[in-house]
Amino acid sequence: MKYSYLFVFFTINISIMRFYLPAIFIFFCISVNAQQERDTTLSQCPVFITDTVSSNNFFIEARPATLKVYRVKGKLTIKVEQRDQFFNLYFHEKRLHNGKYKIRKGTGGKNEVEAAYTFKSGDQSSYAAVSSGTVETLYDKEKKVWQLTVNGLIINQVERSATHYRVRAVLFIK
Repeated sequence: MKYSYLFVFFTINISIMRFYLPAIFIFFCISVNAQQERDTTLSQCPVFITDTVSSNNFFIEARPATLKVYRVKGKLTIKVEQRDQFFNLYFHEKRLHNGKYKIRKGTGGKNEVEAAYTFKSGDQSSYAAVSSGTVETLYDKEKKVWQLTVNGLIINQVERSATHYRVRAVLFIK
């Protein structure tokens, strides 16, 4: 007699679980898809990477660009993307502050930033780190917007020749 009540109890719970488990799963999937990515499409590209000899700009100013702000392991990352080329700023802090950051390769200091220019050509991709420069940050309290002004230099050395590229950008971030 005891076993028949137990059998009825488990069969009722299994039939209830067959209904609730898929419902919970569907609800979780809908809530995951509803999260928004923080990106903005800009009508003009704010990044200028120019060759110091020919003044050729690799980012085309008249084409739209996508500005993405996100965190990697809690640290702020800003990416400007135009077609198959990217300009990245890797901050070593969780939040911006008013002042100047120094651009350095492979650093982890609080007032230091890593910056890189990356582009794809077919199946290959190239990475060029910004070797020196500054990022000035200023918060506008009226507009509630951060203004980042980037000035830097990329030195690309291939075998015995070195090419210098000037990096300039003015980014506005909420």
